[in-house]
Amino acid sequence: MEIPKLEKDALEELQKEIGGPIPNLEKLKNYTFGYVLENGHVSKLGLFSSGLKEIPSSLKQFSYLTELSLRGNYIKTIPDDFFDFPNMEILDLSENRIIKLPDSIGRLSSLQELQIESNRLKEIPEIIGKLKELTLLVLSDNDLIHLPETIGDLNSLEYLYLPNNNLKELPESIGSLKNLKRVNLWNNQLLELPETVGNLKNLTSLFCRGNKIRKLPSSITNLSKLKYLGLVSNNLRYLPDNIGDLNSLENLGLSSNQLKEVPKSIGALKSLIRLDLQNNDLKTLPPTFGDLTSLIYLKLERNEISKLPDNLGNLQNLESLDADRNEIEYFPESIGKLKKLREIDFYDNNLHELPESIGGLESLEILDLSKNKLGRLPNSLGELGNLKELDLSTNKLKELPQSIGNLKALRHLILGFNKLETIPASIGDLELLETLDLGKNLLVSVPETIGMLKSVRFLYLYYNKLEKIPKSIHKITLLEYFNIGTNNLEEIPESLGKLKKLEYFLLRDNSIKNLPSSILKCEGLKHINLEKNPIDENDPIITELKNRDIQVVI
Repeated sequence: MEIPKLEKDALEELQKEIGGPIPNLEKLKNYTFGYVLENGHVSKLGLFSSGLKEIPSSLKQFSYLTELSLRGNYIKTIPDDFFDFPNMEILDLSENRIIKLPDSIGRLSSLQELQIESNRLKEIPEIIGKLKELTLLVLSDNDLIHLPETIGDLNSLEYLYLPNNNLKELPESIGSLKNLKRVNLWNNQLLELPETVGNLKNLTSLFCRGNKIRKLPSSITNLSKLKYLGLVSNNLRYLPDNIGDLNSLENLGLSSNQLKEVPKSIGALKSLIRLDLQNNDLKTLPPTFGDLTSLIYLKLERNEISKLPDNLGNLQNLESLDADRNEIEYFPESIGKLKKLREIDFYDNNLHELPESIGGLESLEILDLSKNKLGRLPNSLGELGNLKELDLSTNKLKELPQSIGNLKALRHLILGFNKLETIPASIGDLELLETLDLGKNLLVSVPETIGMLKSVRFLYLYYNKLEKIPKSIHKITLLEYFNIGTNNLEEIPESLGKLKKLEYFLLRDNSIKNLPSSILKCEGLKHINLEKNPIDENDPIITELKNRDIQVVI
């Protein structure tokens, strides 16, 4: 199809300015270089990353343009007479160096999408309110300090993106944007939201992370269609008492604020799926918490909570419970009712014991109870048939229940920094175990059944009172990393040479005088640590290890 001469000449001029051909495309996408023909005219033009320092004058000849992208250039200014495109629907000026928009932008009466992110804009002209067809406005990553009141005249606007600016306030007129569905205000300097925000009846997502908001307008609870409310990293001290009126809310992000309490009405959020309250000043949770029956993800980390609601077990859909770095002393008995719970993280709390009901968590895969005060474990722990990771390090455990051998799905068992004196023989039943950490305990021996752990690749037995390495160790044929430093070992069994995959062997701080010749059969060995052992560094076996480029620390 023949292009009109004016447009053809303009294309040739553009190609000269850019220094290469501009391809004819079937359609235009983001980050596109090329043009699209429709009805014999250039209707869409993308000059992504073309090295342009100014807007080419030849662009004026494309009067039929409906879509123009100048993204990713070095443009600083826009000529006043540039915006004479009566059919323009999509304009992308992102990733340039534009400081100011001319008032002529108001002439783009058909414009539906305007993207000007990653520029250097300090203000938006009042005339922008003339863009009555605009549905998308992207002004992210600029230097905006305020918005014009006329932004409220954009009565077709559905999506407004303003993250990473310097906005200190929003105009009251923003409440006039009746069709607005999504607003992103991340990382500005906002101290509050206008009361008129409650008029945004169609709003489904409000992102306010990284501002300085101290309180929410009472009208916010009028947003009956709101599904996502993100207020992470603000200065909130309390929430509206009637927060529960947000009956469509599915995701509520409140981490890194200064909240001291949660209103009772929160239990009315029947659609809530994700609740993030981490890093606040909470000491208690209201009993209505148990009414959040749709909740799947609950994050309570880094608060001062000492007790969980007794009706926690009512959260029948809960899959993830994170409450590390609190002061929680016990699990409510009802926790065993959480049949869908897959992950529990209670690192650094004050747990003294676990309820027998914990065995009811039939879907549990990850259980982190490290850095607590647990002195014993219930036999029901062995009923966690889907458990893959169990971290009980830094507690006060002296023994483990025999039932631990029933954890057939377990891959990682971390028991370091306890007071364990014995390990049950049933530990050998953990056929899928890949990591076993028994470091920093009081073990005098390890059961020979340890040799049944065919899948173990990482074995930690450091800082115990072991006098010998179990004879069955050679059966752990996949072992790659073995730390048995700081014990009372005097010798290493010859059978250790069968560990063909062993790469790191740490024997620091023992009483070993020589190495067995069989260690030379450890074909994968890369590093052996023999510091603080009475061994002669001129030992021929050590010399041979060094000759094989194995790192020997002695």
